Amino acid sequence: MSLQADDRGVSEVLGFVIVFGLIVASVGSVYAFGVGELRDVRDFERVNNAERAFEVFADNVADVSRRGAPSRGTELKLADSTLGYGEATVNVTVDTTPATEGDVNNSTGDVSLSPVVMALQDAGEVRYASGAVLRTDGGGPPRMVHEPDFVFGEDGAVVQLVRSVPRGTTRVGGERIARIRTVESGRSTLLTRSETNATLRIDVNSSYAPAWGDYLTSEGFACDPYTDASTTVSCDLEDVSRVTVVRVTLRTTFE
Repeated sequence: MSLQADDRGVSEVLGFVIVFGLIVASVGSVYAFGVGELRDVRDFERVNNAERAFEVFADNVADVSRRGAPSRGTELKLADSTLGYGEATVNVTVDTTPATEGDVNNSTGDVSLSPVVMALQDAGEVRYASGAVLRTDGGGPPRMVHEPDFVFGEDGAVVQLVRSVPRGTTRVGGERIARIRTVESGRSTLLTRSETNATLRIDVNSSYAPAWGDYLTSEGFACDPYTDASTTVSCDLEDVSRVTVVRVTLRTTFE
């Protein structure tokens, strides 16, 4: 009887050790693999939420820059992110072939866009630049998720470059609701040509240059070779009948 009692005691101890070991192994596996996956999902959703907010911002800016609204305000939930400005320039050039006597290439020169940027720490970044919304996910390549209000068609090309000019503070962050107020402060035609055999060339200098290259390629441009790490891209569109390039200057205020 005493031996049988001892056997039962050993069995209970072994059972407890086995179950406890399984629990520890399961918790360790979840911590090692599941927590990282959950963090990635959380970060991806943070960028998605920022992208949706910036699409609303882009539509509000279009109300001011294209539809004549006096001003617009857009609210963005920062959620431990930072709102500020980035750097990007665009140069639009029109070449005629063959060039007429005394003709020179028309160019806008480098137009600074001062993109509005939301940086979400290691999760990624979302930015607005001249009507376009672009994003990165962690260390992934830049992508354009909302196209600019450019027109490339049989009747010619219309390029509206929207430049953001900061007023007041240029950087806000933390856990708060930020508001971006946008007011038009100027509009000018930088370039207009009506030759039937013109070549339109667009040069973009930006950390998001590959995304611009992908967009221009989809619009029928032929681009010089570039990679996901390129900071410049140059693209040509041949046989353009008319070209108009307008610069709209917007005063943006972080509230």
